Amino acid sequence: MTELLLDGRLAATFTPGPGDSAVVLLHGFLSDRRAGGRFDRLTDEYAALGLAVLRFDFSGFGDSPGDVVDGEQLLGDARVALDFLDSRGYRKQVLHGQSLGSAVALRVAPERPRVVTLVLTGALTGAGEDRPYPFLSDEGLAAWHRGEDVHLPIEGSSVRRHVTVNRAKPRLGTTGTQEELLSALKVPVLVVHGDADDQERRLSAITAAGAHLLPEGSRVVTIPGAAHTFHDHQDALAELVTGWVRPLLTEGSR
Repeated sequence: MTELLLDGRLAATFTPGPGDSAVVLLHGFLSDRRAGGRFDRLTDEYAALGLAVLRFDFSGFGDSPGDVVDGEQLLGDARVALDFLDSRGYRKQVLHGQSLGSAVALRVAPERPRVVTLVLTGALTGAGEDRPYPFLSDEGLAAWHRGEDVHLPIEGSSVRRHVTVNRAKPRLGTTGTQEELLSALKVPVLVVHGDADDQERRLSAITAAGAHLLPEGSRVVTIPGAAHTFHDHQDALAELVTGWVRPLLTEGSR
């Protein structure tokens, strides 16, 4: 396991693998490359399958630089991570995105011919219609509409006490439709939701409305009792995602 800076700026942790398969873990909002320990667990699970694992802090999160969350920059960050895997010769690449990371994965995957599947947990499979930054209170949302910086507190970071959003910076997914977003995908997708909180029930309904647009071979699964972070259902999540990815090591694609 190696700590490094991608493109000289993005704080990352890289676990090399023995073959030509690798996964990039894309964290959620108000999080970082450890995801409260959940990405530590997933790193171990994926590495046990023989995949290299790359995880990093998006710009404006964790140890990476950036003052205000910028949707276009997040997409650029994911491209930098995939460029790193390309440079290391990993021919079969998996994008695993949690929440915000799922929205990034959906938009970047169609550009990358080495991406063979997506794993999306707590997924944001809509486009354009979602409320900006669901963690905003009504007061914070009003401030955001006034163009003011809105600071959202976080815990567990050694360098940050908050994440900052501002209307002046583009929000991920402000244009396009769900049909355009999902129809652009060319590889099978595993979408995992929970049903234990309002956020997951809402996101699950959005996915259900567009499930017919997902590529052939895709799968949508609900883990009963799981909340948006899947914190208390990590065993079930690990079993699902490793079962989905394992065949890639021998088949190359589904």
